[in-house]
Amino acid sequence: MTTLTHSRPRPLHLPLSPPHTRKNDGAAPAPAHTHPSHFLSVAITVTHTDFVTGTIMKSFFSNITSKLKTRRKPLAPCDCSDFIEAAPAQPSLTHLRGVVAARHFHGAPPPASDVENARRDFVVRSTVFDLQHRCGAGGRCTCAGAPACRFPQCFTMRPVTKGAEVLAERQVYEVEDAPTPEIRALVALAAEEKLEEVVKGIQHTVDAHLKAAARGRGLEARFIIDGSDGHEFTPATPKTGTGSIHAGANPLREDEDLREEITSLYLWRAALLVNLRRDEQAVSSLLNLAFAVEQKDRTRLYGAAAAWAVLNDMEIIYYRSLVKSCKPFDQAVHFATERPLLLARVFEATRGDDYHTDYCTHVVFSKEVTATVTRAQTAQMHGDFTEDPMRSLCLPLTMPYYRFRVDEEFWKRFYALLCMPPVPPPTQEEAKAQAIDPAAELGLTPNYILDAVGRSMMLHHLVTFADVRDKEIDTGVVVDRVKEMKLLDLQPHPSDYTPVLTTSEMHVAVTRMKELLVVVRSFEAKEQERLSGAAAAQRLQRAQSGNDAANPSAAPPAPSPIEK
Repeated sequence: MTTLTHSRPRPLHLPLSPPHTRKNDGAAPAPAHTHPSHFLSVAITVTHTDFVTGTIMKSFFSNITSKLKTRRKPLAPCDCSDFIEAAPAQPSLTHLRGVVAARHFHGAPPPASDVENARRDFVVRSTVFDLQHRCGAGGRCTCAGAPACRFPQCFTMRPVTKGAEVLAERQVYEVEDAPTPEIRALVALAAEEKLEEVVKGIQHTVDAHLKAAARGRGLEARFIIDGSDGHEFTPATPKTGTGSIHAGANPLREDEDLREEITSLYLWRAALLVNLRRDEQAVSSLLNLAFAVEQKDRTRLYGAAAAWAVLNDMEIIYYRSLVKSCKPFDQAVHFATERPLLLARVFEATRGDDYHTDYCTHVVFSKEVTATVTRAQTAQMHGDFTEDPMRSLCLPLTMPYYRFRVDEEFWKRFYALLCMPPVPPPTQEEAKAQAIDPAAELGLTPNYILDAVGRSMMLHHLVTFADVRDKEIDTGVVVDRVKEMKLLDLQPHPSDYTPVLTTSEMHVAVTRMKELLVVVRSFEAKEQERLSGAAAAQRLQRAQSGNDAANPSAAPPAPSPIEK
């Protein structure tokens, strides 16, 4: 049993090829499936109408129909209903910890140092987190009679990076040396996974700190948020009058230490809310707190809100892709249809603030590139193709969303980041400094290659989407679509008819995609050459060892000029 909570991706080897762009033949939109379909065209000439011929034809079509029926949507690997049927009761936290500790450290001697003890605690906690929160079966694979573990295909917290983000954020704040007894008590509750109690405790602590800092003064109306209201969003806060935001005190703008403490508590609380699958409340709480502080103090809050919002939207898009390609199940339908998209709210909050709009766009871009690369690795290593960037509908659905549904200022910045020149390889000085990096010793793929891989796949889908839209415009499909919508009294959205890219933007995107693919292929060629050389050296060494063993009295070979 392993965990995906590592922050650095493993080596990646993807056979990428540039997409067909602006072909002369008609292009079709992205198919609603993840695996190639096999279409059967049968030309039949009926020359006999007797019973034998009818029986043969009936049998023939029966066989074809039965084969087509078997090709209906498959069961999703993250549909864990089979685990729940086998073990209806979810295993307890104590049971999961015992199983994980036994499987990882059974027979090992007691930890000899605090470092080793901390390492074991981290392994157990991260694996238990995967089983309890990321696994759709809630760790039932550890119960007797349950089906075989489908790690990580069983994960229902998507994208596959989301759970690691939640755990990493929690670990930042859930430390044993917390500054106050009340926070240490909350950390102890979090260690027992009593997350709902921790969320309420954090809000109670924040309310108490604000009231104490006000020293008897009335607080601004924006602070009347007790955490009990679901979304914590109060857009109708009065601007004037005795109950307005200007009629009360705002300790967050008066005390820097208090502001930093409450900001940290709210960031921790947001991670717990996401862990509890209450993403909308998490993002709203961060945006509301950002409005209560000065603009220069909003960076951490806006950045966290953008991160959780984009992960929420990526999860919704994942499940929309899943229900198109696999047999739907209750949780998938709920996530695909009943949860709100949140990213537009973040950029609505930062509107007119160029610095924070840039900052949040960078956050979204980095999350998307990281998720794209990790999805490709997961498909390659674990066979989970439900998120595969090149075979699932995740990216084909994501590009139209970013282009038309978030914010125009966001899209301008996102497109500019997507079409940046390839990140240059490290210089000689940087290479020397990185030579002692443990990642280099493990042979992990360099970051500039991962960037090229991720962006090339994203550009592939963007260019394909733009090409399909151009052909729809040229052939009149867009005009017919708009007419049909108006006949149905539906208001067309720009995403229904607007070109995706201008001619110059299309040229830049295609050119940049080709440049990124050149970078990836050159690295793959060098890696193949390096691996071939290493394999040849190992064979030569084994052969030399065999010769030495067979003839121990032979003189050692003369050193080569290179060895000298």
